[in-house]
Amino acid sequence: MRIGVKYCGGCNPRYDRVALVERIQRGQPEDTFEGAIPGVCYDQLLVVCGCSAQCADLTGLTGREIRSLWQDHP
Repeated sequence: MRIGVKYCGGCNPRYDRVALVERIQRGQPEDTFEGAIPGVCYDQLLVVCGCSAQCADLTGLTGREIRSLWQDHP
């Protein structure tokens, strides 16, 4: 499965968004993870945010399934 990853702006320094995606990758070694590119339709678009504002700009990003992950506490 091809998974596009889009991160938020990173205003919550207590939440390690990259570490979260690395943990997910280790659990899905058969899948390909890459930074989401506009115009590419991914099998899954993973939107990783550090708070409930979920400010990640999804303009031009598409996926057959869109998963939003966020955390607003340490």
